[in-house]
Amino acid sequence: MPDQVYQLKSASIDDCLALRAHFSNLNEVTRWGGEGFHYPLQKHAFLQKLLLPDTQSFVLYRGKQQVGFGQLCARFGRHHLARLLIFPRFRGQGLSQALLQGLLSLALGQNKRLEFSLYVFLSNEIAMNSYLKVGFTPAEQPGAVRDDLAFMTLSPAQAQTYLQHHTTAALQQHNAVTFSKLS
Repeated sequence: MPDQVYQLKSASIDDCLALRAHFSNLNEVTRWGGEGFHYPLQKHAFLQKLLLPDTQSFVLYRGKQQVGFGQLCARFGRHHLARLLIFPRFRGQGLSQALLQGLLSLALGQNKRLEFSLYVFLSNEIAMNSYLKVGFTPAEQPGAVRDDLAFMTLSPAQAQTYLQHHTTAALQQHNAVTFSKLS
């Protein structure tokens, strides 16, 4: 039986700007968004770094409440997941799985043949475990290798199998997906 209904919606500029409130220092924002951000986070510079070409930004809703953020990018010939964030007060509730389910479902709706990829800091054990739970596996990093990062991939077949076992049928809408996470 589904325990919650979630919706992944396209993020507005205001949604993106509101993300700044979740970071209190440069280390936090770099751990989330990678290098190139400056702290304090100024509106224009933050949006410029966040809203890159071939990148879609989404907000995860549980009911009417925003609980997370993630991006789907066209990188490395894959569906690349980036800047995944469960807002601090909602952590520890399994919402990272809901965010991943929404992004995987939306991406498969766009192209069922592409693999998935993401980067994660090796020191971020909670995120690493979350990705492993979905079926992501470490792979060779494209480009310059960084010792502090893991590059992880997931096949489209693995994504489809994961979704079949962990969500009810997702309702695809223009740049949004509504789904129920199974317990």
